[in-house]
Amino acid sequence: MTNSRSTLLPAILAGLTSAAFPIAALARSTIFVETTIQAAVDAASSGDTIVVPPGTYHETVVVDKDGLTIRGSVAAILDASGHEYGMRVGTGEITGDPPVCPPLSVHDFTLDGLTIRNSDDIGIFLIGVDGFHVTHGRYLDNAEYGVFPRCSQSGLIDHNSGGGGEDATVYVGVDDGVVVEKNDLRDGEIGIELENTLHSIVRNNHVSGNVAGILVVVLPGLPRAFTDDARIEDNVIDANNLPNPFPPPPPFFDDLQLLPSGTGILNVGGDHVVIRNNVVNRNNSVGVALIENPFGFGPPDDNVVEGNVIMQNGKHPDPRSTASGDIVYDGSGSGNCFADNVFKTEFPPGITSAFACP
Repeated sequence: MTNSRSTLLPAILAGLTSAAFPIAALARSTIFVETTIQAAVDAASSGDTIVVPPGTYHETVVVDKDGLTIRGSVAAILDASGHEYGMRVGTGEITGDPPVCPPLSVHDFTLDGLTIRNSDDIGIFLIGVDGFHVTHGRYLDNAEYGVFPRCSQSGLIDHNSGGGGEDATVYVGVDDGVVVEKNDLRDGEIGIELENTLHSIVRNNHVSGNVAGILVVVLPGLPRAFTDDARIEDNVIDANNLPNPFPPPPPFFDDLQLLPSGTGILNVGGDHVVIRNNVVNRNNSVGVALIENPFGFGPPDDNVVEGNVIMQNGKHPDPRSTASGDIVYDGSGSGNCFADNVFKTEFPPGITSAFACP
């Protein structure tokens, strides 16, 4: 591990290149990392702030204490090569048949900054966390996911960047009350995914160059069997045309095989989802689509698509896409409607007029 430290001004700290000292608690509530991030976490108490100087830290970090803040610039690099996680907050597991979430066990966690890269699975995994903030970080080339809260609640994921994984860079799964905003997510399988989750807000993000921009879906084998109440608004979802690295079925072994390259916003069986005031352009297969869930969870119900600019989509559709255009809706479910969108193509023709909002 190579890292840098200073107990002087932040400008001096940023300019130094290397040092090795034992951990020093410089104030009652501030600990500067001087060997490993994990050692600083182990030395911290609830309410402390851990400062990570610039440098590269080859490790995996587990946080199981309330009220910690970990802070550093993106020049503080957590390289998790050879580890499942870059950082894991909470130690619980989903158990049982049917599956059940673990109890909420960590409260009020903040990660401000850092680059987390090269994990074998997840950049930062938050399990059973009540109140979290993941901000100003960079998540690069983690094998599957960048930021992944699960069985957690009351979270904010904002001002992050990254991509490069074979699943979602920001993956909100079986959570309640998570806001994802002002992130710049590129070059991954999916920019943002909402899976079996409640009361989500996805707004003011820039999502470009992925296989799919934003996916709302219900998947089997999880503690909650529905996705409900989401707002997807004021995002720019542009040119998500990265080829899907997963081969199309048959044989079928992964739901990601079904995902067409060139997808803007796709709702697969989510309910009460409002898709509003987004710019969704230049996605090769589809701009915005509502379709029935293929995993037995039924159709999308009570969704609203309004006030979006949805242009130049569907011009070079992936063969996996059964329909293409700016707006696609298979007519399934009830209470779904469209209003005041700017678009040119729809499938089937006339579908938005047939399901106009009252």
